Amino acid sequence: MPTRHFTTDELAALNVPPDDPDDISYDEHVLADEQVTTLKYTAQRRCIFRADDDKVYAVKYEAEIDTGDYEVGGGMPDNHGWYGDTVEAIEVEEREVTVTRWMPVDDYQVDDYRVSTR
Repeated sequence: MPTRHFTTDELAALNVPPDDPDDISYDEHVLADEQVTTLKYTAQRRCIFRADDDKVYAVKYEAEIDTGDYEVGGGMPDNHGWYGDTVEAIEVEEREVTVTRWMPVDDYQVDDYRVSTR
């Protein structure tokens, strides 16, 4: 798995992480920003971006949870939850993935017989 280390200043110059994950459609570097999981006081997200070497990378970071008027936790983590002077990014590529899930059985009526789609 190819990786590259970016300084926090390099990431900031690429607008990583974005100020608002919902508003990245006009950003020249940030391609996607995805929810990974919700932690106790923050949300863990993954930012996909194109770097200066024309390769695409992903970094995880922590973002503040929008709780509206409710006061929760200690607020935003220092430096997006990144420790040290550099952040490890994983090189990624866009790939179509087939996912298998357990789904409810669809039943339908054919003439007078009940047919299952199993």
